Amino acid sequence: MMRAVVLTLIVLSGITVAWSQTPEPTTVGATNPDPVNFTGRVTGYTTSDIRVNRYSFAAGARSNWHTHERGQTLIIEQGTALAQVEGGPVREYRPNDVFYTPPGVRHWHGAAPTQAMRQVSVSFGVTTWHGPVSDTQYRVGR
Repeated sequence: MMRAVVLTLIVLSGITVAWSQTPEPTTVGATNPDPVNFTGRVTGYTTSDIRVNRYSFAAGARSNWHTHERGQTLIIEQGTALAQVEGGPVREYRPNDVFYTPPGVRHWHGAAPTQAMRQVSVSFGVTTWHGPVSDTQYRVGR
């Protein structure tokens, strides 16, 4: 139970940091959610600068190096994930673990060499792709 609370706080803090750097939404596409489900004034916004995706990586599969304009939060659903911020160590993540990357920080993520992985990613702003992660970079510390 305590682990779930801590993970929730980590996810929310990462999303809050990225969200705080997001420009104020325009009123174009604003909606008024059903007042039955809310108390007080609530406005919903259509957005194209926040993406939520689910990816499955086969054992050994990984992304290229990349950055996110306003950060990214990953939640590991299944398997074992590896991730690295440029210049830092390769770290291992398990189901329910969260990996947050601040805005503009070059990183990669993928599955462990012998185990598949599934993740949910929340990405803010533009993603800029760089070159592949070499086998040597991937296996450092393994």
